[in-house]
Amino acid sequence: MWIKISPNDTLFFRSGRPFSMGSETWADSIFPPYPSTVYGALRTFLIFERGSLREFKSGKYKDIGTPDKKGTMKIIGPFIFNSENYKTYLPAPLDLVMKKENKKKDKLFQISKLKKPEIFYAEYPFEDILIYPKREQVESAEGYLDSITFKEYLQGQNREYSFISGFYTPEPKIGIARDDITLSSKEGYLYRAQMIRLKKDYSFLVKIDGIENMTEKGLFALGGEGKTVKFEKINDNPLKDLESINFELKDGIFKIYLATPAIFKNGWLPEWVDEKTMEGKKNGIKLRLIACAIGKFLRIGGWDIAKGEPKPMYKAVPPGSVYYFKVLNRASFDDVRSTFHFKNISDINPEEGFGLSFVGVVP
Repeated sequence: MWIKISPNDTLFFRSGRPFSMGSETWADSIFPPYPSTVYGALRTFLIFERGSLREFKSGKYKDIGTPDKKGTMKIIGPFIFNSENYKTYLPAPLDLVMKKENKKKDKLFQISKLKKPEIFYAEYPFEDILIYPKREQVESAEGYLDSITFKEYLQGQNREYSFISGFYTPEPKIGIARDDITLSSKEGYLYRAQMIRLKKDYSFLVKIDGIENMTEKGLFALGGEGKTVKFEKINDNPLKDLESINFELKDGIFKIYLATPAIFKNGWLPEWVDEKTMEGKKNGIKLRLIACAIGKFLRIGGWDIAKGEPKPMYKAVPPGSVYYFKVLNRASFDDVRSTFHFKNISDINPEEGFGLSFVGVVP
């Protein structure tokens, strides 16, 4: 079931940076929200739509589980979605770069995979390097690719791609803490938060699986400050062209792109890849990691509403990160696609939407 989530007002999504009113004055915000934020909000909506927190704790609902054990519910996303042009937007892959001297900065360029030189003065564990072949100065990719451009990227059809950004308008808010008993303001508890107002026709897109029954529209709280959003079911699949992508593996080499943050037990490296040999096996496919383009890690935590305590804080690989693999056995593209394409491959909390991966060509 695909749903579109539209805000009723501004939204606020806190980063993993600690914030305590009284000792801090600025609450950091992020965009888009982490998958766990959306998963938790939808799960809370289902708990109270069906009954109460007591029934949830008793294990009455198998699909949404209990405070100690998740049920069958899982999500894909969230994505940024434009209902006017019916396009979905994905974070720019980090094996694309932008030229520094390009004042307009509306193009991203594919970097090349080359064999590592025999003399290489660095502790670099891979057999290939990723490099921009021209002499121009470049910097990391920014923005998002629309779903049509992203499909071209996965199929390796071009060397340059247009990107987009600016889905929301920031709106700073000043607030102060109140005493729970007197409801008066607390001295020294003034703070500022960066609220987010999505622009016209933009919303979030999420796929929900493993739910026994769910209303086709509703209202729930999402993020901080008690802000609400409305959701409604979308009858078709906005990403069907991306899901059904097909191509040939050239020399058995392919890339895995992460559309959402991934939490791996070994930091930046998936659990099934050996950190010494860079080889591993997944669903019978023997692979070697030959190169990667990874961004700065994210800190992802949250608040457990059922237990009334903070969730564990994890370091996550950011969305847009790309891993290049080489198949070492006779696995076919269909094997690779069924294992990695449009799957949540995070070692931790994949059901919450972490580690959504797409398989692509290595040009």
